[in-house]
Amino acid sequence: MTVVRRAVPAVLASFLAGSLLAAPPQEPVEDPRLAALVEEALARNPDLLAMQEAVAAARSRPRQVRSLPDPMLSFAFTNDGWSPSLGERDMTTLAVMGSQLLPWPGKRWLRGEIAGVEADLLAQQLDRVKLGLVAAVKRAYWALVLAQDLQELIHEQEEIWKQIEGVARARYTVGQGAQQDVLRVQVEQTRIAQLRVEQEAEAEVRRAELNRLLARAADVPLGATDRLAHRPERLSPEERLAQAEAVSPELRAGALSIDHDRLAVGLAEKDFRPDLTVQAGYMNRGRLDPVWQAGIGITLPIYRRRLTSGLAEAQARSRESERRLESIRLQLRFRTRERLAQLRTAEALARLYTDGIIPQGQMSVEAAIANYQAGKVPFIAVLEALSTLYGDRSTLLRFLASQERIRASLDEASLDATSEMPTGGGMAPQGAMPGAMGK
Repeated sequence: MTVVRRAVPAVLASFLAGSLLAAPPQEPVEDPRLAALVEEALARNPDLLAMQEAVAAARSRPRQVRSLPDPMLSFAFTNDGWSPSLGERDMTTLAVMGSQLLPWPGKRWLRGEIAGVEADLLAQQLDRVKLGLVAAVKRAYWALVLAQDLQELIHEQEEIWKQIEGVARARYTVGQGAQQDVLRVQVEQTRIAQLRVEQEAEAEVRRAELNRLLARAADVPLGATDRLAHRPERLSPEERLAQAEAVSPELRAGALSIDHDRLAVGLAEKDFRPDLTVQAGYMNRGRLDPVWQAGIGITLPIYRRRLTSGLAEAQARSRESERRLESIRLQLRFRTRERLAQLRTAEALARLYTDGIIPQGQMSVEAAIANYQAGKVPFIAVLEALSTLYGDRSTLLRFLASQERIRASLDEASLDATSEMPTGGGMAPQGAMPGAMGK
């Protein structure tokens, strides 16, 4: 009977050694697989390719709006009397006339500049799509890595629970244990099986998401991935802020909007100037001498209220753009600092789990084993300590994954709110034994 009681420490000794060996490595190198996935997404993603074509189309717009409008060519036959009288009467003519609209000098140039800035604004949207795509690939990749690492942890947990079940059955057979111990181990095995199914589904979803971003079929294999590990942030907060301002498409778009609206003010001022129309015509009179004419027309911008309102609107939009640029800069700094705070929190919590909670959990398992050998605690105390330790290891993986997702959000430099901190706890679902939750 003593041999059976000592079987539990023997089974768990290998687990504790494996748990220590499974600690995440320090400062891994850049993952080449992730870099290859990002490069492929940038080359194949249909949303990005569509936006590139939209920018190319917008680049063709300035030349169109700078050009003169098409001239007009008209033909007319004027007859003096009811019977055809070309060459017989002075007023009977066969005329060919042409005219050309000439906008006031500077209007066409301003329209071309405005169209060019609008193309530049669309290019900023393209940059935003690129940054968003890269961040989406990184987030999906690290979510897949998390799911796979959790699957490995679940597999390890399944193996140890199988061994513990054998020990519990042996103890129950020789009268050292209660049937409740066997049933409790079986319940935990069922819960672990539930977690395995959930993580298998999560991994499948993340693979499909990555394949969608890469414009692949959903079932195309992705190959090996990296492992989650501690990777301290190498950039200072000031460097991160400078980087965010350097890559932010919204910030560049804000500056371009100021240029756009200033040009629009200039065009609104030009609207007070008239446009010209030049025209010329030739009138054939048959046997009589031909007649020609030349003339010039001018628009009359006499509806001043409309023009004044248009200028006031353009000036107001120009002031709005200047205010909005500062708002964008403040929002970008806030979001960057918010993500840096999340990253520091995730790093601190990961270190807390690595250096404190998990080693303490391992000592708790060892203490529970020792007390069980001494007959001071029931077998269930060992099970609870073990389940809690696995939950803590699961939570550590989630914090490590959240660090990578937060870094992806920092690189994305989006103005939208993002929260990549893990919301779930450890390996055990609600209803698990007390102390089994990892968070």
